[in-house]
Amino acid sequence: MNSPTTSEPIQVAAVPASAPAPAGWWRRNVWWLLGTAVLGTWAIYAPYREALGSYRQRHPSQPVAAGKSAWTQYEGARWRLVSAEALAPRDPRILGSLRKDAGVLLVRFEVIPDSGTKTATLDACRGSVADAKGRLWEANPAQLPRLSGAKLPTTCGSGYDSSFKQILAVPGRPFAFQHAYLLPRGQTMEGLRARIELRNSETAKGRYLDFAL
Repeated sequence: MNSPTTSEPIQVAAVPASAPAPAGWWRRNVWWLLGTAVLGTWAIYAPYREALGSYRQRHPSQPVAAGKSAWTQYEGARWRLVSAEALAPRDPRILGSLRKDAGVLLVRFEVIPDSGTKTATLDACRGSVADAKGRLWEANPAQLPRLSGAKLPTTCGSGYDSSFKQILAVPGRPFAFQHAYLLPRGQTMEGLRARIELRNSETAKGRYLDFAL
């Protein structure tokens, strides 16, 4: 009788443990990508913000409402509108040639500088008149005819009196000046608004004085 055959042990090959899959490229570089995105956004926004600030200095767009006869603080001084007058085409104060389609509007203001406010700062002011449709007319255009009457400065901080003597705005004292406009003939003052702007001023931050006539 044959003895039972002793079975040999079966050799089982060991299966090595699988190594963890390497992290994907996006996961490995997530912080670098986030930093690049932030820097890229800032690189676009910073020049835009600077350009927007520069544009607002040259083109103020935020009105500071001012009463017709009330003093309003703006850019180192107090301002008020004293009067507005539309001249008839044959008004004797119009000495020069006036276009047949134009009329003259006179707007008088007073300003009281604060202590330390420079004359040059006030003289940088620009005047304009706007209507309800958004049309804008600049003060003292080159086509304006010569006018007679009380001589008032056309700038906001200095000028000359009727004797051609220089006068300056003094802190604490009202300084009178006048802006003249050429408007379409027949234009009524209803709905018109006068503006005082200090363009290129970093402190005005895009604001201008807005007066109802």
